[in-house]
Amino acid sequence: MFDLKSFANFPSFLGLLILAAGVAPATLSAQTDSQIAAITKAATFDDAREVKALIDKGMSPNQKDPKGMPILMLAIQEKSMKTVDYLINAKGIDLNQTNITNETPLMFAALYGMLPEVKTLVNQKEVPVNRSGWTPLHYACTNGHLDIALFLLDKGAAVDAPSPNETTPIMMAIRAGNIQLVRLLLDRGADIRIRNQQGYSAIDVAELFNQEEIQKGLRARWQKLYKEPYPGGPKS
Repeated sequence: MFDLKSFANFPSFLGLLILAAGVAPATLSAQTDSQIAAITKAATFDDAREVKALIDKGMSPNQKDPKGMPILMLAIQEKSMKTVDYLINAKGIDLNQTNITNETPLMFAALYGMLPEVKTLVNQKEVPVNRSGWTPLHYACTNGHLDIALFLLDKGAAVDAPSPNETTPIMMAIRAGNIQLVRLLLDRGADIRIRNQQGYSAIDVAELFNQEEIQKGLRARWQKLYKEPYPGGPKS
């Protein structure tokens, strides 16, 4: 039976409910609560003109909302596209800034399917596609974004990048149920022998999330590659 602990280190958007009060001390010292509330509201409702006006008056483009979310990432999450496009190009923006769960703007853009913004961040702003821990490729695979995953792989994303609990991108693609994406990762060399810290392989993940067609295909692939049946998942 699936032990929820096996995916306890999944990204915050998959179930980690982490509430934070306040923002970084350096930011707090420069901004009032009303100013932070104003730019948070503007980013949420895609009022790019107001966001620009507040920044022109001295607010940092790297401002965080009251829960510790950078304004750019909040705009991505809310699909406030005018605000996203303005902030990506804002003077002084830190495009590698993280939120309280160590996620980045590129990871959020990959998660929410924003291919043009992903391309801008990588091609024009030179944001790296690889990082320690959860990666943009993990996040693209989480929601089954084939086009973004293909772009990231073409830009050198590590196909078997391990998350903090050694979950790989193909495990996330399997969870999403995107067969084409799974095939892409396999074609790019994804190793189905890798197990996460709880001992689950890609085949086990397919079983856990009831992806029967994917599971059958991976078992057949295992048999073909390793000349033996899949030995099974963790034994209790």
